[in-house]
Amino acid sequence: MSHSLIALVSRLLDTSHAGPAKPLVDELVARLCEITQVDLHPDVFLDEGASITAQGKAVSPTTAAQCAEDVERTRVFMQGVYAALRKKLATRSSFGVAENVQQPLRVLYAGTGPFGLLLVPLLPLFESENIKVTLLDIHAESLAHVQKLLTELQLQNSDLVEAIVQADACEWQASHEFDLIISETMRQGLIQEPQVAIFSHLQQFLAEDGWLIPQQIRLDLWLSSAGGNSIQPLHLGTIFQLDKHSAQQIGHGDQAPLHGHLTVPEHPDELENIKLTTDIRVFDTFVLRENQSQLTLPLYERDARPQAGSLLRYGYEQGTYPRFVFAYERRPGIDELQLPDFYEKTALGVYYLKRFWHKAQVQRRINRSAMARAQLDAIKAEEWQLDRILLDKLGVGLEPAIAQVYQSSSVAEFERWLEFANGGAIDPLITERVNNALLACQRNEISALADTNNLPLSGEQLAHWEEQGYLIVPGVLSPEETAAARTAIWDYLHISADDPASWYQPEGDMKKIMVQLFAHPALEVARQSPRIRAIFNQLWQRDDLVVSTDRTGFNPPETNQWKFPGPGMHWDLDLRPPIPFGTQALIYLTDVAENQGAFCCVPGFHKKIDNWLMQQPSGVDLQQQDWSQWPVKPIAAKAGDLIIWHQALPHGSSPNRAHFPRMVQYINMYAHQ
Repeated sequence: MSHSLIALVSRLLDTSHAGPAKPLVDELVARLCEITQVDLHPDVFLDEGASITAQGKAVSPTTAAQCAEDVERTRVFMQGVYAALRKKLATRSSFGVAENVQQPLRVLYAGTGPFGLLLVPLLPLFESENIKVTLLDIHAESLAHVQKLLTELQLQNSDLVEAIVQADACEWQASHEFDLIISETMRQGLIQEPQVAIFSHLQQFLAEDGWLIPQQIRLDLWLSSAGGNSIQPLHLGTIFQLDKHSAQQIGHGDQAPLHGHLTVPEHPDELENIKLTTDIRVFDTFVLRENQSQLTLPLYERDARPQAGSLLRYGYEQGTYPRFVFAYERRPGIDELQLPDFYEKTALGVYYLKRFWHKAQVQRRINRSAMARAQLDAIKAEEWQLDRILLDKLGVGLEPAIAQVYQSSSVAEFERWLEFANGGAIDPLITERVNNALLACQRNEISALADTNNLPLSGEQLAHWEEQGYLIVPGVLSPEETAAARTAIWDYLHISADDPASWYQPEGDMKKIMVQLFAHPALEVARQSPRIRAIFNQLWQRDDLVVSTDRTGFNPPETNQWKFPGPGMHWDLDLRPPIPFGTQALIYLTDVAENQGAFCCVPGFHKKIDNWLMQQPSGVDLQQQDWSQWPVKPIAAKAGDLIIWHQALPHGSSPNRAHFPRMVQYINMYAHQ
């Protein structure tokens, strides 16, 4: 098979070949799959093998293999790499100096994937004394597949392959210089994957006369019209060029190539979109232009409408999701809401916060048309999850924050309130966590439960959860921790555990039995508890949950003058089937007997709620039930015990007919999507 594979590669490299490249590429990919035993299109595939690094996404071995099916991408890159190798060897030989001739050409291929596509199939065409190759990939699985290909090509013990390394190309340290460094770890627009980070790191290991392959990746901005319009795009300018020079600049700490601005010229109104194009010069004349490959598909900001004469600023954000972001003045539209973009940061460096504040200000305006109000309502409904994540991650309760955002006359004033709520300043680590969570929600990312060992809930507990829909998890807080949380509530309400008369005239803010105390170090203990997080993670089967910033509860015993005000039994969700999975929870801060205002629920109702809902007549308020006819169960437990329940269970508090208040901390975790 190795001879037929080499012959196939030779045909693909023949630039005089006049026929279409697709049959050759298809046959090459089929041969590589056969040799490496890669299942290119498994029945179920969610890119589970991908690695999210600090510099971007390293796609899974399967995804990397699928890239080979991109015909022009494969053809142009393989021909370009082959031409670069031959030219570099020829350049060395032309010196005619024995010591130069004897030195092998050292090549690093970073991000091989499972096929080593851009280099390994080419190696049989060269002599081992001329080339020494280092193959590097972050995934051991990919390198194992590459080993099979090397064996098939009888290169496993060849001097051609100097080293095979499993490492992150953005962190790996080489022991010598290379004459060629090859890496194709990118998507169009240089988004998501770490091509920039890899080249700017590896350039330090490039010989003075060495080459990066691809030689040049150029990004250009255009104004373009909506589909079906014949107006030609207007070129605004080149915003970035990744090559040896810029990689060295960035690698030495100079970020200037990654930022800049353009002036928007006068243009027809029909040119309303911003288009980002990618051109790739692999080597010399081997080039991929717009739409020739998945790598060169244009990216758009639709309905951007940048204002003529204004500055369009751009910058490349590095990190877990690299991308270019743009800031520009928009041309006003008819009845436009004029909301800032999600990615527009405030002075605190937080995504979406500026948009959140602006939505509140638009809501306050009374002169908006019915169309604009409907549009805003739709936006608010769509972005409600982002609102929750923003405020919970910033450690402020939803109710006080939403009240404050309407009162703040500027974004800066709202930010000052957020800083005050966080003790006077917001730690940069909090900002980073907020942004990561918002981005995960914006990109619909899901992080499945990675570590399935040493999970906190037993099989018996999980069986109870499945059957009954609730759990009592003992002792998630220590006696000292529950005492501190109780003290926070006593102090906030200006009442005393030793003075029952004070329980009914609290000076702190209360809504029925809900205490509007959201932020306190004693409450953060539960929110930051690894054990509590592990419990929620296990039930959700996810690692990316957001912890809520909830309030506390104080339910004193009933007297002749004070009766339990509720809330009684209810649901906290939209009662439309199917009811999605979700959790709610609280922690008892006092020992609670069944008659002490205990939490109540209807066990097992999560298993029948959808059928029950479909049987209910229309127009009926489903929250208004004769709960005396339902099997409502009060849950007694100890101080420090967590009670967690499926959101489909009807639940509520109950009258306290004991002699001491029931005190609780409400807590929950939820998924980005």
